[in-house]
Amino acid sequence: MATSDTITPAGPKPSGLVEHFFRHETGRLHGALIRLLGVQNFSLAEDVAQEALLRALRAWSMGGVPANPSAWITRVAMNLAKDALRHQRMASAKEPAIITHIEQTFASPAGAWETTHEIRDDALRLMFVCCHPSIAPDAQVVLALKVLCGFSTGEIARAFFASEAAIEKQLTRTKQRIHDAGLGFELPATGDLAPRLDGVLAALYLLFNEGYKASAGERLLREELCQEAVRLTSLLLTHPAGRTPRTHALLALMLLTAARFPSRLDEHGELLRLDDQNRSKWDQGLIVRGLAQLVDAARGGELSEYHLQAGIAAIHCTAAD
Repeated sequence: MATSDTITPAGPKPSGLVEHFFRHETGRLHGALIRLLGVQNFSLAEDVAQEALLRALRAWSMGGVPANPSAWITRVAMNLAKDALRHQRMASAKEPAIITHIEQTFASPAGAWETTHEIRDDALRLMFVCCHPSIAPDAQVVLALKVLCGFSTGEIARAFFASEAAIEKQLTRTKQRIHDAGLGFELPATGDLAPRLDGVLAALYLLFNEGYKASAGERLLREELCQEAVRLTSLLLTHPAGRTPRTHALLALMLLTAARFPSRLDEHGELLRLDDQNRSKWDQGLIVRGLAQLVDAARGGELSEYHLQAGIAAIHCTAAD
């Protein structure tokens, strides 16, 4: 049975594992760098993260993957960030302080950034930041998919049935709005996070959807994306602001849908209709977990679209045929 925040993959190829790792690291690095550098360096954080990942790809292709790849990439990213700050010749009064802050934070033991009710995962923290209430709802999701989930502009465009040029313009305008408005990247009190939750859930839903039926690429099913969506949604439930019935419902939908993955494709990699799937291959552990989440989602008077979809998925998973 899978753990509480993972989906057991059905024999992923090595290339898929690399893709999953790099996509996950993109969101984590963006979160850590933006948290340290501040909103005024949003684009710098993206550039640094991309360069760190490219260096990792080149180095690991020749010398193999290090024992702790996350730590390797983080160290490279922090060194690149310090170099970039010096190169850009930021205000002399601020540059030493920022570099010192990076060095002290990176050198501190694991967990030193955390407080009792702080969101512990930088990627999820960044998701709440992207969903600031002063940003339009659709722009929130687009920004979250780009900087947190590592989606390309083309993937986002297909998810929104828009052109890549339109998405690129929206991203540029959103980042500029964040900069001009001086929106802080520090999280407010738990109660003030509630208005951002809908945007967070929408981004997680689209992340899972892209894995459930990929809009591009050689594979129709991208389990690594679904696994990341499950991980982040599970993490969201550990924070008071995210522990709501609709979050439970979304996680239930993901788990119940993922339970059918082992029989979703035929031997040629083509999608199978529900009535053609071998139900004996469905992951019963995920079904049990999904139904438990659906029970939690029923507590309270809230009813969302995630409740309805999860309810339909539960009927499929529990039906005899």
